[in-house]
Amino acid sequence: ALDMCRDVLAPGGSFLVKVFQGDGFDEYLREIRSLFTKVKIRKPDASRARSREVYIVATGRKL
Repeated sequence: ALDMCRDVLAPGGSFLVKVFQGDGFDEYLREIRSLFTKVKIRKPDASRARSREVYIVATGRKL
């Protein structure tokens, strides 16, 4: 999804992706932060506490 985002998303655009925390998560998040001005990590209220499921919400695609 991030590769497509780099190729297609216009400057100022937004990106939402569901990920699971684990190996490679920190590197993936670092890469997203380098491409966007604002990045938030959200865990749905309906998600189980032990679940590693999170959503990354990124806005303001940089040039």
